Amino acid sequence: MQEGLFNEVKVMRKLGDGEHHMVMYEIHETKHSVYLVTDYLPGGELLNVISKSQRLQENSVKKIIKNILKGLEYCHEKRIMHRDLKPENLMLSSLENIHKIKIIDFGLAQFYDRNEYLFKRCGTPGFIAPEILSIDKHSSKYDEKCDIFSLGIIFYILLNGHSPFQSSDIKKILKMNRVCKIDFKTKTLKKVSE
Repeated sequence: MQEGLFNEVKVMRKLGDGEHHMVMYEIHETKHSVYLVTDYLPGGELLNVISKSQRLQENSVKKIIKNILKGLEYCHEKRIMHRDLKPENLMLSSLENIHKIKIIDFGLAQFYDRNEYLFKRCGTPGFIAPEILSIDKHSSKYDEKCDIFSLGIIFYILLNGHSPFQSSDIKKILKMNRVCKIDFKTKTLKKVSE
């Protein structure tokens, strides 16, 4: 756990100031706790926006995805992969503008040019890139493209209002996630522009 916290602090320091990710300003340590002072993001999680409106307008989805892509581009330029991109780790900067998104929670983030990753298999079922799920002792590398897969799942959810991997059983979700058979012929997607 301590190693993970040190890794998160290292990643956030490397990211520094930015428009599309949560910024860490200070660290305070007591005998039993470590406090990170970060951006205040009063808009809440993107997940709340998704659950309030069954389906967002296509134009809103475009703006949201564009801003997340800008955040990922910045992270990837710093050679950092998030590895746990999901609606709960995307926060709105304000209540007034659902398009101003910041990527948060760099607890599983990793520099992808390292020889050995901290937590090789990680992420949230339904959002994990198949290459992370398929990693074994013989194959120990993947790269920042794992974040693009997760963003694709978020994109699907924003357009459809539901996940492409639906089940109440985590093992089934992980199996569907690994196989990655996605239905792109839903009624909702037929209404989406090219």
